[in-house]
Amino acid sequence: MKVHRSSQELQETIDGYKLLVEEYKKEIWKLKQISSENEKNKNLLQGYKKVIEDLSAKLSQKDS
Repeated sequence: MKVHRSSQELQETIDGYKLLVEEYKKEIWKLKQISSENEKNKNLLQGYKKVIEDLSAKLSQKDS
């Protein structure tokens, strides 16, 4: 088993880690985008729910 690595091997390892970090950053950004989109959809859903409740209440009052 080789105990010491050459500077070239170490540099290649560092470069590999740098690539991994960049990929993880991209993945995190995508996940944040998805999370933001989900939050927007939740807000829209709550808005639609409120509109439906209000219209239902108005219809109930009109029928009475």
